[in-house]
Amino acid sequence: MIHLVLRHHPDILDGPCGLCGQPVTLSEGLQLFLADKRRPVCSCCGRKAAPALAALVGLACAAERIAKIGQHTVSPPLSALLELARAAETYTGSSPASVAHAAGR
Repeated sequence: MIHLVLRHHPDILDGPCGLCGQPVTLSEGLQLFLADKRRPVCSCCGRKAAPALAALVGLACAAERIAKIGQHTVSPPLSALLELARAAETYTGSSPASVAHAAGR
């Protein structure tokens, strides 16, 4: 079983993916890592190995963008709010409880 962790890092990180070996560039903020080897994981491998964690990273990134926009305007644009809603829906749909509910457990 593959164990992934979330880590907050203030800098952009370049390196090979810990699962597939392809080059990966992770933006600053929340990043997915292999727990035992401390190597970065690309978003594609992250979605396969831990869909809920990968969706949580997407939700956090969308919320961060909305917060930055909100600093300069009274209300964020509708497209930004829709992006946040889509990320929240992806995260909710990838949680283990929703998968068990969908399977009829």
